[in-house]
Amino acid sequence: MNTQCPHCRTVFRIAADVLEEAGGRVRCGQCGRAFDARSRLQKEFAFDGDGAPPPGGKGTPDAAPPAHQPRLQLEHPRHRAVSGILMSDLEGEPERHDRGRPSRWSLAGWSMVNTVLLLALCAQLLFVQREAFAQNPSMRPLITQMCDVVGCSLAPRRAVEQIELVRRNVYAHPNVDNALIIDARFVNNARFSQPYPTLTVSLGDLRGDPMIRRNFEPREYRPQLAPNARMAPGSPVRVTLEVRDPGREARTFELDFW
Repeated sequence: MNTQCPHCRTVFRIAADVLEEAGGRVRCGQCGRAFDARSRLQKEFAFDGDGAPPPGGKGTPDAAPPAHQPRLQLEHPRHRAVSGILMSDLEGEPERHDRGRPSRWSLAGWSMVNTVLLLALCAQLLFVQREAFAQNPSMRPLITQMCDVVGCSLAPRRAVEQIELVRRNVYAHPNVDNALIIDARFVNNARFSQPYPTLTVSLGDLRGDPMIRRNFEPREYRPQLAPNARMAPGSPVRVTLEVRDPGREARTFELDFW
């Protein structure tokens, strides 16, 4: 049988067993390009000693190919190369098989899109969780700048666990019956100013069970405070609270910050 290179249109003679051994994939000895020999099979012609088909299509099929003619190579050779005989060009244009590959510009474009999407996701996370991130001293400047740009609000930084109760005293009210006065002093040990806390006062029995409990907002225990007043670092705060006297059974006292 004969096969034709689709690129340079050179025709070669090839045996069926060799075609099967190569799996159909061969490489042209004329232009050096690979192709599928099975898709380009032609009717076999007889040849004379000069390698050209005689008139009438008859000749000697066993004529040896000239030594100077190009050879057909197996794409994945196992044992030997396949000899071939150059014939005249057949009619038809060579086929082109172009495999699309992504260009450098398309890869760079996708990388840029992925980077923009990643940055947008990070910005969204910072915006939604800005209060939590703002509690971190190293992150708060970044969150503050972001809120200045997008116009979002940011709650003041708080660290209630760093507020320390340094003194407390409970005694009977000198002017009101069945009332007590709680004198307390606490200090902000944080390195930054923070809002005044809510005070929770509890009086309980010997077992610790609360008998009375009340919350005092900053404007209740310090009426003179401005709406956005802050506790300065290291500055003590003194408060005086008036509560109802639960009676002689009250033996425990607690003051918590919220």
